[in-house]
Amino acid sequence: MSKASAAALELNKAFALCVPANQKKRMSEVEWSRSLEKFHGEARAIRQKLSLGPIARAMATYHFQKLLLKGGFEASIVRKVVFSLVLNAFAAKA
Repeated sequence: MSKASAAALELNKAFALCVPANQKKRMSEVEWSRSLEKFHGEARAIRQKLSLGPIARAMATYHFQKLLLKGGFEASIVRKVVFSLVLNAFAAKA
């Protein structure tokens, strides 16, 4: 398994732990922001643990996006999650 595939699977697990699975319940903006911040922290840890370079980060993000769509999340939610992941956890070296 490639680093990108392993990272995508770990991102999917981290997202499931940070964001409640019950999609019928609408989260408040505050709850959503807290969940995303927690997820971004987990994503940064995954990026550092697997030493993902720019290409591996892009591939991991693409695979993670596909996993979220297969998991039944709406495309608009997936777009927001992936965009925030790139900006907050995968774009910077920190």
